[in-house]
Amino acid sequence: MGVDLSDDSLLAGMALGDADATAAFVRRYQPRVYGLALAIVGSSAVAEEVAQEAFLRIWRNAAVYDARRGQVATWVLTITRNLSIDALRLRGEQPIAPTCSWGPCCSTRRTSPGVPTTRTGSN
Repeated sequence: MGVDLSDDSLLAGMALGDADATAAFVRRYQPRVYGLALAIVGSSAVAEEVAQEAFLRIWRNAAVYDARRGQVATWVLTITRNLSIDALRLRGEQPIAPTCSWGPCCSTRRTSPGVPTTRTGSN
């Protein structure tokens, strides 16, 4: 069950309390959810907690998911990202934008036009 079903179908099954759909959904998304959380928080223990909370939140809100607002994957990973950032803040750390091969654009933020400031963590 679940291998051939779309993400939307699995999420709908989850909203209806279908245990098989829920298990298939978690199996499908677990690597991506945990991987994103780990990339953001940098700790496997914290990433596991974030992933668990993300799936709990997804399960609780499955019935209100609106496909017109975005794909299931986008919704799931946005929940994960937000929870990961919350976990960092609880630990007193500031999230940092990852660096990219295009230059410092991703690792700096602008406080006023033309004046970049680099995030260095908590002050």
